[in-house]
Amino acid sequence: MTSIPLAHRGYRLLLRGLTLPMLAWLWWRGRKDAGYRQHLGQRLGFTEPAPASVGGLLIHAASVGEVQAARPLIDALRSEWPVHTLTVSTHSPTGARQLRSHWGDAIQHVFFPFDTPGATARFLDRLQPQLVVLVERELWPELLLQCRQRSIPVALVNARLSEASAASYRRWQALMQPVWAQLALVATADTPTTERLRALGVPDERLLETGNLKFDQPVAPAGSQELRWLRGRPVIVAGSTHEGEEDALLAAWPAFAERHPGCVLILVPRHPERFDAVARLIDQTGLPCARRSRQEVPAPETGVFLADTMGELGLWYAHASVCFIGGSLAAIGGHNALEALACGKPVLFGPHTQHFQSLYQEIEAHGLGERVASARELLETAGRWLDEPARLADKGEQARHFVERQQGSSQRSLQALRPLWQPTQPGLLTQVLQQSLTNQTLWHDPAMLTQCSPRLFDPEEDATALATGSGRGQAHRLQLEGQEVVLRHYRRGGMMARFSPDRYWRSRAPDSRAMGEYALLRRMRAWGLPVPAPVAARQLLSGLWYTADILVAMIPGTQNVAQRLSQAPLGDDEWRALGLAIRRLHDRQVIHSDLNCHNLLLDESRQAWIVDFDKCEVRTGETWKEQNLARLLRSLRKERIRRSPFYWDETHWPLLLAGYEVEAIPSA
Repeated sequence: MTSIPLAHRGYRLLLRGLTLPMLAWLWWRGRKDAGYRQHLGQRLGFTEPAPASVGGLLIHAASVGEVQAARPLIDALRSEWPVHTLTVSTHSPTGARQLRSHWGDAIQHVFFPFDTPGATARFLDRLQPQLVVLVERELWPELLLQCRQRSIPVALVNARLSEASAASYRRWQALMQPVWAQLALVATADTPTTERLRALGVPDERLLETGNLKFDQPVAPAGSQELRWLRGRPVIVAGSTHEGEEDALLAAWPAFAERHPGCVLILVPRHPERFDAVARLIDQTGLPCARRSRQEVPAPETGVFLADTMGELGLWYAHASVCFIGGSLAAIGGHNALEALACGKPVLFGPHTQHFQSLYQEIEAHGLGERVASARELLETAGRWLDEPARLADKGEQARHFVERQQGSSQRSLQALRPLWQPTQPGLLTQVLQQSLTNQTLWHDPAMLTQCSPRLFDPEEDATALATGSGRGQAHRLQLEGQEVVLRHYRRGGMMARFSPDRYWRSRAPDSRAMGEYALLRRMRAWGLPVPAPVAARQLLSGLWYTADILVAMIPGTQNVAQRLSQAPLGDDEWRALGLAIRRLHDRQVIHSDLNCHNLLLDESRQAWIVDFDKCEVRTGETWKEQNLARLLRSLRKERIRRSPFYWDETHWPLLLAGYEVEAIPSA
């Protein structure tokens, strides 16, 4: 277990103390946006992920901006990871809505938990990600610590770090120092960020400047049929605006509109909870206004349009003549101008751009935009641009080319991330369908079983009984849809078997014996380990108890080692094959809780297999591996006493260890 530094203990104490106030704050924010009151249990780690997403990829993008930034990378990841294996977490409901606007329900969304030990542990234990990808600067100390304890690699992509943020991290060095050495990859958006992260302690070999993902953003189509009312009218789009910016623009608008009749000001507030407040602000000015949420089309004399919907900022930029990037007149720090530039539009921005300092410096250096001090100056500059349409068009082309020259970050990031999951084969993380019936839950792989029903778990009369493991389990060999499968009913061992031979305390279905083994087998198959394929699993409830069953694919032509040794000695190469199979399991940190000669199989080609993963898990550390091998040795010694003949003696054990000591060869 990783020792907990004193600074981190203090952080834990603080976050625990803030849990109730943070829940109250979410409830209070829910007055304006009901999304903050939804799924509050997920904030405490009580997520219920879809079975197919367990063991997949977790991408954390805090809110709208990060989701938008991650969009090109997620699309790139989908070329290798099945969509059902991807989970995106956000803090804000607006980020969740942005996610749904891009992919609907295809990609699973969950709310990111509070960074407390309990919430984070539940979150990771239920999702069991193979890789965690953080977007921009979402570095949460407890999440990072628990990923270290679980040997889950963590990558930071599209990393952006201002000097102010770097100074803040330096002040909290005792808390953050373990994080920098832990990160398996840091893909940065720009050179200043790279230098700041290097100074903080990120190792050089893990730092890679891949560029800004937002350069790869898809551009909204400019010729949308529904926006014909904009054709022929000059359009000024104020995107991602904050309090204080809309009223300043509205105050300066009448004078501008007199000089530029027919021009439209499109206001796009950054936060949806401010939509109605901005609408009231416009009403107070007396300016004619139309609202997108009401599907209103502005009349020719209407000069103000409120774009009060989510996920359409790119659409407005695509139809703009001139774009203003909000959060820069107000002392917010500015928002990303790349989406407007990608649409071929020059940009105007205020004095506060520290969040994207290097980008705005490049914009000014290349003549792609201008910095203004006030709303009045903003509109005066926009007016000059509109009076010179040829120059404005030239600026737009330069903006588009600027973005195109720097595209490709998503593919560079994907290439950098790939070694973190290899040799895992994501395509082998097959779909899992779940049925929740009155008193039972069923999982099955639709690629192996077209239909799954409770009757499949009741042995047929002509089923062949098998002995597996230590003999406790009830196993049958069946034919299902033209394939041989093994049905195993979970039974207890030891003293407990006398009181409750096959019943276990009631639990969540994913935590049951059957579903736990099913999920682990599915992950191990993707890792290329020599284990059977899971076919279906069942948890059957009865009062405070449950019973469990699992169906796995039959491995043809196999016998367990105990059976083989009752017939003839094993060859040297077979012992080495068994050692190598165990080593491959251990290299993936999988402990077989009952490793014995009944759970090791050999097929006709002398390849070794491992079966029966009840109560097994992925475990960190190294000391248990020697103990695991010792358990196998004890089982061989026990069988030599129980069976006659049994062709094993102590001289065979070094042969198995010789196979174990060979470095496992990646199977992918």
